Amino acid sequence: MSDVLLSRRGRRGLAVFFGAFLVFLYAPTVVLIAFSFNSSSVAALPFEGLTTRWYEAAWQNVEIRNALVATIQVGLGVALLATAISVAVSYALARRRFPGRSLVSALVLVPLVVPTVVLGVSLLVLFRPDQPPIFFLAVPLSLWAVLIGHIVIALPFCVLILMPRIASIDRRLEEAAEDLGASWMLTFRRIVLPLITPALISALLVAFVVSVDEVVIASFLVGEQVTLPVYLYSSLRFAERTMIMVPVATVMITASFVLVIAAELIRRVGDRRVGL
Repeated sequence: MSDVLLSRRGRRGLAVFFGAFLVFLYAPTVVLIAFSFNSSSVAALPFEGLTTRWYEAAWQNVEIRNALVATIQVGLGVALLATAISVAVSYALARRRFPGRSLVSALVLVPLVVPTVVLGVSLLVLFRPDQPPIFFLAVPLSLWAVLIGHIVIALPFCVLILMPRIASIDRRLEEAAEDLGASWMLTFRRIVLPLITPALISALLVAFVVSVDEVVIASFLVGEQVTLPVYLYSSLRFAERTMIMVPVATVMITASFVLVIAAELIRRVGDRRVGL
């Protein structure tokens, strides 16, 4: 099998398969972007002309702007809090040996394999306003509840970015700083933090993208103010709103692509910094 893959025909076949996979994966996105500039009021061929009026109509829609502001607010909160928590969790998992370490690691990564519908229902039951607070936790169905839910699903991504980077740092650097009299906090701030800064920025961007694009959990936890993905999903039921939603989806997809690519480039900078 390895001889076939390493042969010229094997490489060509693999390249063709990979190209077809990319076309299958991204063709709907290209079509969506093209339709966002179609002057027709129906998202269908043939094209009637190029226009930007759907972008203007979407921007002038007050509900869309409010949903965008809410989405950005939640996304920034998730990015900051999930990254801060993941730094502490990643450092403990990468540098410390303690009972239950494997269990903690598994629990942190559980949201990656649990369906978001299950997480959404679980958080909805936890935050139900008609029941008494659980462990003094009284969070109404609102953007705060969405923030907590998005932190739960963004945390594993941040940990998977930060923990390998912290583990790749030579322990002798920290030991040398401590031998010279530096405290644990000073060692972390002067030695570890500069080396993981690219990974830290990458985790921030990934957490923000995860929050901005998430719709299932948010649909269970939003109150009166909805996020942009929830508003987009609910508006697709009305045919007259379709063309206004197309440019909104286009901007969200494009922004997500840019942020994810930026996160990957920054992560590679961090790899080169620590010699990986």
